[in-house]
Amino acid sequence: MKKTIILMMLLFGLTSSMASANEQVIKKPDTLFSKSAVIIDSGTGSVLYSKNAHKKMNPASITKIATAIYALEHGNLEDIATVSDNAANIEGSTVYLLPGEKISLEQLMRGMMVNSGNDAAVAIAEHTEGSVHSFMKKLNGFLEDEVGVKNTHFENPHGLYGENHYTTAYDMAKITSYALKNNDFQMLFGIDSFDWSSEGWDTTLYNHHKLVKGELPYPEVTGGKNGFISEANHTLVTSAENEGLSVVAVTLNAQSKRAIYADTISLLDYGLNQFTHSYIAKDSGFQTDHSFYELKADFHYTKPINEAVNEVVDEKGMLTIYNEDNQKIASTKLHSVRSAEQSEQEVLAASSEKESERTDSELFYPVFLYLIILVMIGIRMIRKREQNDSLEKRL
Repeated sequence: MKKTIILMMLLFGLTSSMASANEQVIKKPDTLFSKSAVIIDSGTGSVLYSKNAHKKMNPASITKIATAIYALEHGNLEDIATVSDNAANIEGSTVYLLPGEKISLEQLMRGMMVNSGNDAAVAIAEHTEGSVHSFMKKLNGFLEDEVGVKNTHFENPHGLYGENHYTTAYDMAKITSYALKNNDFQMLFGIDSFDWSSEGWDTTLYNHHKLVKGELPYPEVTGGKNGFISEANHTLVTSAENEGLSVVAVTLNAQSKRAIYADTISLLDYGLNQFTHSYIAKDSGFQTDHSFYELKADFHYTKPINEAVNEVVDEKGMLTIYNEDNQKIASTKLHSVRSAEQSEQEVLAASSEKESERTDSELFYPVFLYLIILVMIGIRMIRKREQNDSLEKRL
């Protein structure tokens, strides 16, 4: 008996330990070194954490994410580009392209994304749209109209400093999430190393992103791009996924590599472990003071585990989901069905119709019963008269 009790206690202790390990709560980052940061669910677009996420800042070389997705959607990886003097002589990080060199667009894309080649970025822009100026004009229009960002403007395809070259952490997360829907971009974003061979350079290129390269092991990481110029300090974009979520983390303006990677790991730990998917069903109705709205399709969003959310609808029909800290998670535009006055009139009309039906029923049943009684009385009188007539004949 004593042995049985001891065994049960050991099993209970083991079960409790396993349960506590599975229920480990990873707290929201209290502070970050980066001046601006965000992590979003790339599937639903929901914001999981943000710090100054809408502040305009210089992105440095993570600009190349936007250059890559535009070129992928408007070019052909099998194209052969000719390197111009302008591209070959660009300052900053390069893959040592030579003027007049012919090289495939695919190789240029790899050189730009893995080794952050500014010369490759210029060559891509010139090949795709004829000139850097034309490329930037079309890229900015694409980002606003197709991707849907509102606080981004790029002056160049590589990320060297420009007075009007800016974006936000949120916009970069949105641009990256859009880009990750493209299979070719996914491949480029996740390359850890590859052999490079061109007229000016033969080497093996290694991704500068420490989490992608594996220098800082993080198995859930699927891709990334780093950046640095003195005016922007360190910038970093990272994608990661587990069985439940796919996320994009963006950190801007950190003073050191150690700081920006520490921030990114904190964001990934929190985002990948403390959130779950939820949704509001299609045709759900929402009433405001003056209007009535409905959802035209299921609205999916991502929320903190074991936390309630608040659903707020403004007078323009915008549904916004807030977490318990009153921070915006996600929003969507609702479909206007009718005004509140119309809704009230419909309710009154329906109520009046039911009342009318009830009144008619109340009148109908007594009258019907009265007629039945009259018929029965008439039948009895006729039968009595017939009996009297029959009796008189016998007499």
